[in-house]
Amino acid sequence: MNTLKYKGYIGSVAYSEPDKVFFGKLEGIDDLVNYEGESVSELTAAFQEAVEDYLAFCDDHGVKPEKSYTGTFNVRIAPDTHRQIANLAAEAGISINAFVKQALAAAVENPPVRTGDFVQGFGAEEPEPAMVMEPGVKYGDKCTVKVSVPQKDVQLLKDLAGRMGWAIDNK
Repeated sequence: MNTLKYKGYIGSVAYSEPDKVFFGKLEGIDDLVNYEGESVSELTAAFQEAVEDYLAFCDDHGVKPEKSYTGTFNVRIAPDTHRQIANLAAEAGISINAFVKQALAAAVENPPVRTGDFVQGFGAEEPEPAMVMEPGVKYGDKCTVKVSVPQKDVQLLKDLAGRMGWAIDNK
């Protein structure tokens, strides 16, 4: 999703083809604050004006303005997982909060990869081998190849496998 940022607020960006207008709303707050413009520069100006108007409204009404993301959120986990996290944090000599922050930062820096079984099928003509087959495997046999790719590359892998005539069992 495309976003705009201003004074700690995040705004969405979308386009309406029938109306020929860009539009969006402030994300991560309970109030509905939206904006629009006919160009990117108009949209950006309208977004910044919407933030300023929101802040002025809150000030005028004695309401504390929300931030798009406060940096605080609650996570419900199984008691056994909670115990394991507490034990690992204690072993590391850090708080549970610090342990979870480190784990989340590591997950964001190195997102998990999606794995699945991709089954290769062969056509009628034997191709020139691109690699040595395992002993006992001959041309025409089906074999399973497990491939791990980042989530963002799964569709590319599916497209490539489809072009090569491979059947895919994506689990």
